[in-house]
Amino acid sequence: MKEHELLDAVGGIDGKLIEEADAAVKKKPGRRFQWIAAAAACLLVGAGIAVPMILNRTNGNEAEPLSAEAEPAGVTIPAVTLPETSGEVAYDMVGLVVYKGRIYTQAGDYFGEDAKPLEALVGEHLGTAKGNLNEWSSQDEYATEFASTVPGEVYAVNGYDEGFRICIRGEIAYDDQEPVVWIQFFDCLNGVTLHTGKNLFEDRLHLRENAGTVRYLSHFDWDNGTGGMQEANLDADVWNAFWDQVDQAEFHNLWDPDGTWSDPANDYTTVYDTPNQTHLYLTMRDGTTVELRLIEGGYVGYQPLGWYFVQIPEGAFNAVYDACGGTH
Repeated sequence: MKEHELLDAVGGIDGKLIEEADAAVKKKPGRRFQWIAAAAACLLVGAGIAVPMILNRTNGNEAEPLSAEAEPAGVTIPAVTLPETSGEVAYDMVGLVVYKGRIYTQAGDYFGEDAKPLEALVGEHLGTAKGNLNEWSSQDEYATEFASTVPGEVYAVNGYDEGFRICIRGEIAYDDQEPVVWIQFFDCLNGVTLHTGKNLFEDRLHLRENAGTVRYLSHFDWDNGTGGMQEANLDADVWNAFWDQVDQAEFHNLWDPDGTWSDPANDYTTVYDTPNQTHLYLTMRDGTTVELRLIEGGYVGYQPLGWYFVQIPEGAFNAVYDACGGTH
C-alpha cells in the first residue's frame, strides 16, 4: 500500500463513553509483560492508520484560543467514527489507546538501551490498556476506556500535557532472551483545532526549548530505506529564524484541496508524491525523537500528523531545507 493511501490523521471516538471516563483510574503499577516478536510486529511505526473515514465533530480537546485580533482560522482535525458492526471493513491497524474518550495513536517506540533514558518521563499510573482491538473490532469495543491494540500499563508523560501524550511502559522478550524495557508513546492529535505552528510545535511538543541534535534523511533514502542519516550543520540564527516563522504560521490541510498537486506527467497525485522533500529527526533533550517532514514550497509538518502542515516564507524555509538534503 502506498503511503498516501493511508489516512495520516485519526479522530476521536463517536459513540458511548464509559461512565468513569473522566475519573482517575488507579491500579498498582509494576506488572511485568513479556510479548513475543509477533506481538510487537503489528505496530506500524511512523505510518498512518487506514480506517473508514466518517468525519464528525471535535471532542473538546482543543488548543488554547488566541486573542480575537491574532487568531487565524487554523484547521480542525476531525473525529472519525468506526463501523457500527464488526467485519464491515478490514483496515490496517496502528497502535492506539483509548483514554478519557480520546484516541491516542502511536508516536514512537523505544526498546532496551534506547528506553532506559526515558524512564524519567514515565509519570503517574493511569490504568491498564486491554489489548482488545483489532481490524474487526466494533464501535462499542472502541468506545471503552483503555481499549487498545496492545496490552500494557498506561502512564502520564512527565513534561507533556496528558491531553496530548501518554505512554505504555512494559517489558518485551524475543525468543529466549531476557526481557527488555519497552516504552511506547501515544499522541492525541484528533478532534483538535490548531491555529498556528505554536499550538503544536511549542505548546505540545516543546521543540524550541527541548530540541538538541538535528539529523536528516533525504527523501530518496527515506523512501527506499537505504540509510544515509546525516547530522545537520545549522547556524543558530538560521535555526531560530526558521522556528520564528513556524510558530506564527497558519496550518493548512494539504489533502489536495484544489488539485494543485496533480501532475500526471510526473505521476504526482498528492503532496506526498513529490520527490522534493526531506525528513528531519530532532533528538530532544528528554531522549525522545521528533520526526518532521519538510516539503518544497515552505511546508513544515509533524510526521504523525499527516496531511496538516504550516507554510512559512521560502527564505527562512530554504535555509534549513537546503542544508538538510532538500531538493528542488
